[in-house]
Amino acid sequence: MKIGILGAAKLGQSLARHLAEAGHDALIANSRGPESLRELVTQLGSRVTAGHVADVLNSPVVILAVPWTKVRDVLTPDIEWRDRVLIDATNIFVSYAPAFEIDELGEDSGSEIVARLAPSARVVKAFNTLPIEVMFAPRPDDGLRRVLFVAGDDADAVCVAQQLITGMDLYPVPVGPLAAGGRLMQLGGSLSGLELFFASRD
Repeated sequence: MKIGILGAAKLGQSLARHLAEAGHDALIANSRGPESLRELVTQLGSRVTAGHVADVLNSPVVILAVPWTKVRDVLTPDIEWRDRVLIDATNIFVSYAPAFEIDELGEDSGSEIVARLAPSARVVKAFNTLPIEVMFAPRPDDGLRRVLFVAGDDADAVCVAQQLITGMDLYPVPVGPLAAGGRLMQLGGSLSGLELFFASRD
């Protein structure tokens, strides 16, 4: 499967690497253009290529891995999603270390904001509840798979995200629709930072 990744920082890089190892073709982009990613994609392997943001947006599945403060710059109204799958991997930080600050959304949620910014996309929330160092850390036992939560309103889009997660030797757990599940998964929600394992022993 061809996967587009918007964002080439730690999250985007790690997802590109692990998706490629799972047999997918990953196209990664940042705001500075593909030339700035030439050395990076060489390190990530032959199945990872760099492109422009517009190229990534034409992928059948797009992972949003940009900082929360850049989401509105990327998800512009002119994009025609045509029911393509958009996996929202963002967290609602407005500043990072040493002074972490979380966006105050009131009754709203980050996942719903993303869905409104991409109204013709099938939005799924995933890849945001664990730090990347934890998500792909060595497992305490070969019979265990680390759990990743998934939320979305479209069953087929959720299934796509689950397949990607399974392919990376993780265990997907759907937690309901985008609004309710997204709230559980975002920063401050009960699933944010929760590390669980699924025992896959026979």
